[in-house]
Amino acid sequence: MSDERAKRWIEESQRDAIRQSAGRKHIEAAATAEQNGDMTTAEREYDLAAEAFVNSAFEYRSSKSYKKSALFMCKAGDVYSDMADASRAVQAYQSAADDLFSAAAEHLMWGEDAETSKGIAIAVAASMIYIMVGKEADGFYRARGFNAEHASKIRLPATVRLSQIPQMLETSIQSMSLDSFAAAENAVVTELKASLASAGSQEFSRYVDRGLDMVREILRGKLKVPKINTQLMIPVDLTFSEEFPVRLIVKNTGEGEALNLRFEWSFDEGLGFSSGERAKSIPMLAGGDSLDIAVVVKATEELVGKKEYAVVVRGSYSDKLKTEYSLQAGPAAILLKDYKEGEKLLHDADVTDGRFGLLKSSIEDTPLEPEPLIRVVDGLSDSVKKSRHEVEAGELEAAKARIKAVNDLIDAIDRILGDDTLAETIKRKRESDKKEYARELISPAIEATMKAVASQESKLEDEVGHALDEWDTEAHNKREVRSSLLKIQDLMMQLKRQIGPGIAPPSQIGPIEAELSQVLASKFLEVTSRPATPEKVELAQVLCRSIRSEITQILESKKAELD
Repeated sequence: MSDERAKRWIEESQRDAIRQSAGRKHIEAAATAEQNGDMTTAEREYDLAAEAFVNSAFEYRSSKSYKKSALFMCKAGDVYSDMADASRAVQAYQSAADDLFSAAAEHLMWGEDAETSKGIAIAVAASMIYIMVGKEADGFYRARGFNAEHASKIRLPATVRLSQIPQMLETSIQSMSLDSFAAAENAVVTELKASLASAGSQEFSRYVDRGLDMVREILRGKLKVPKINTQLMIPVDLTFSEEFPVRLIVKNTGEGEALNLRFEWSFDEGLGFSSGERAKSIPMLAGGDSLDIAVVVKATEELVGKKEYAVVVRGSYSDKLKTEYSLQAGPAAILLKDYKEGEKLLHDADVTDGRFGLLKSSIEDTPLEPEPLIRVVDGLSDSVKKSRHEVEAGELEAAKARIKAVNDLIDAIDRILGDDTLAETIKRKRESDKKEYARELISPAIEATMKAVASQESKLEDEVGHALDEWDTEAHNKREVRSSLLKIQDLMMQLKRQIGPGIAPPSQIGPIEAELSQVLASKFLEVTSRPATPEKVELAQVLCRSIRSEITQILESKKAELD
């Protein structure tokens, strides 16, 4: 190397270091500001770092150092991406891709197979950057144009395979061909990255990987992907001395096939496998299908009391794009005891049932109102029946809670029934309520009685006139009868005078005169002085007043007893 050329190389390296250093210093300053919570300064420093990289890229582009220009534009794109400035990030990456296409073209200018291979690798990397930023159509178009322009120089099989990577990716997207994607991915890993390293452009390999990831996401959006849901089924009411099954329900709720499913059971120490596979592999589970995998376990030693163990199943599966997903079921708790919880609960339910008879007897003997309490007891009895069904269904916690609640309520009712002070208070309150109710009835009754008697007295007043008219008529009739009798008496006397002296009158005349005298002397024909109130009306009025007085006295007496 001549001294002049060495000098230029040293100067170029120094400028390169200075350009990179400017951007790095701003990034370091931004990171420090972030740590101090100064986000405004951090954002400004990131912006200056990106600007420094863009300026460096411009200088390299001006001197036709396209590969370095592309590298600095990628760094600027990385900064913009970290700042979540998508628009400027895409512009920076796209400018980097354009610089790489220019760099690739320079390699192909020499016409040498080695340089051609380098140029094609760089051009493919440029198209992958286009794909990375979501401009896959532009990337494929630029790759096709580049290959067509330099078709005469692309001769070696290895170079041809490199040049076909964008085409294979395009085919995989358009026809949903996973084989084409797999072939392109294999070519990227085995050939493209090696060629980039040979061309001194290995820095762009990570952007190639991002491009592959973008194609993978595009395919995943179009492909039917799997989705595995798991559930552990743990039996209840277990003891240390028994074997019991633990089931894993696996269902593919996605539309795509889940490939290479792998499961591995993990139990806490103290539980051992009696049968079943600790690890299991399944080649494929179609969308909508499910699996039921069970193992049988048992405690490795019998303990006293109870102990809780954990079980978890971990595994993985992949889709057709070989993307691997993890899965996990649990951890779920397995509770072992030295007795059967269900048997104890059924015994507790029987004991509780036995309390109802005694409780009803106590209710019948209490001064409290029995009907509501009897209904409560009947409801509690039905609840105990439900607890038995819950035990049979394995819902032990619900049954336990129900039986406890029933017994607590029975205890509360017992306390109420045995509370003499409460019973006496309720009795007094009940009597007070009855008296108040009676008072509410008596007062209107007194008023109604007074109104009824007053109404009758008013009617009797109206009867006075009619009764006097009757008295006048009767008196007139008596006077008429008396007058007629007196006339008959006078006629009898005239008859006797006409017979003359010495002649005996007829024998009937004497008795008639005696009868007339007796009738005339009868009180029936006696007319007394006209009364102010007829006797029968006055008697009725007296009777009404007497009734009113008696009823009022009785009601007032009862009212006084209530006070």
